[in-house]
Amino acid sequence: MRNGPDDQAKRSGRALRDELRDADDGKIRRVLAIVDEAADPTFNQKLLGSLRPRLAMLRPARPTRFARLLLMPLDPLIVPAPAWRPGEPVVPRTILASIVETVRAGLGGDMGAIDRIIADCGRDAVLALTRAGEALWPRAAEILADAPLPAGWPETGLRPETWPHLAQSIAAVLRRASQLRRLARDQELGAVELDEDQVNVILRHTAGEPPEACAMIVHLILVRAPHAAQLLRRIVSSNRSPAEKIVLRQAIDRAMERMLSGMEVPAAFTHDIGGAGLAGATAQLRQMTTLLREIEQDTSAGIPRSRLRAIRETLDDACRTRFTSGIRDGLVAPLSGHSPPVDGAGQTGLEDCARDLRGLAAVAREVGDSASYDGQLRQASEAVREAAAAGTLTPVRQMRLVEILLGPEAAAALYWKNKALADPPA
Repeated sequence: MRNGPDDQAKRSGRALRDELRDADDGKIRRVLAIVDEAADPTFNQKLLGSLRPRLAMLRPARPTRFARLLLMPLDPLIVPAPAWRPGEPVVPRTILASIVETVRAGLGGDMGAIDRIIADCGRDAVLALTRAGEALWPRAAEILADAPLPAGWPETGLRPETWPHLAQSIAAVLRRASQLRRLARDQELGAVELDEDQVNVILRHTAGEPPEACAMIVHLILVRAPHAAQLLRRIVSSNRSPAEKIVLRQAIDRAMERMLSGMEVPAAFTHDIGGAGLAGATAQLRQMTTLLREIEQDTSAGIPRSRLRAIRETLDDACRTRFTSGIRDGLVAPLSGHSPPVDGAGQTGLEDCARDLRGLAAVAREVGDSASYDGQLRQASEAVREAAAAGTLTPVRQMRLVEILLGPEAAAALYWKNKALADPPA
């Protein structure tokens, strides 16, 4: 039997994805630019699926597009289809194209207005979220709340009866997307205390939402503000009807269970910590350690200590591995590969890496042994010393890196040592 065009297309697609997995960073960015101009979310999803770990590391700036803007509030909830089960408070990746097309069709004449707002924002993602997102998300929620089964649903691989539950749950999230974003922005700007009124607004009317939706909403609150776990319990205990209390308590328990289960997936920390840049790994680690600490202090959660301890041990291993690779790839390799002196741009890159390493170590100490990170930082400073001895670094640049890695006292000691060598006593 001869293979048809569909079989050939599938083979070509697989070959392209295999080639991209081994491509250098420049090629990945060029392909991504082409994909961002394409209007077919199904094609984009299939092509980029195998590249997501690489994209997490590269963190390329990407233009705002309708589909990305619409789906952005759901990002922490999206999982591969095999990881989804009916009733789970997550979103299977295969339905995203159906969501986009349903909302696009439902907007009708309003679609042009949304597109114009996005275009006016240019590449400013923050501005797009403020203007276009806050105009789009409530309208999308209305459309999805009672939308019929999408024409392309068979391509998702899911049963038709799953559509209403997923669509209504996603609608519930999108209704609150603007408030969730404000919560996230407050945390990014370093808000010392969580705004309880803001959380109350997000939780309002959740008793009328599907149970999966309530768990999704709580999950997103914890992702945006992981230190909110105890606050959520306190809010549930006060000024809530009995029905609301039951719904919200179950939602908190389900959201925490889902987040902990995600941490227990063997490759979870490899992706979130090991597959991210040093600054991204630090942000992910800070979120995870804060959430674990909140759950440990939440006596009503009923999570076995042994389970939390096992998660911490796995997280500690991932942190150590990422820290070691960060020193190797960001400091040791660039310094050992340089025979001419490092220039200004090269020094800036080394200093940025050193700062990121210190930042990661500061958070990682909460889950592991501080001495191991101190030892690795000293090893990194030894690589700096060897590079200076080989003429790759000037004395000033050497001292600057040592100051970042080990602190001002170590840099001062190095200064006086170099001065003594340069000016021996008569």
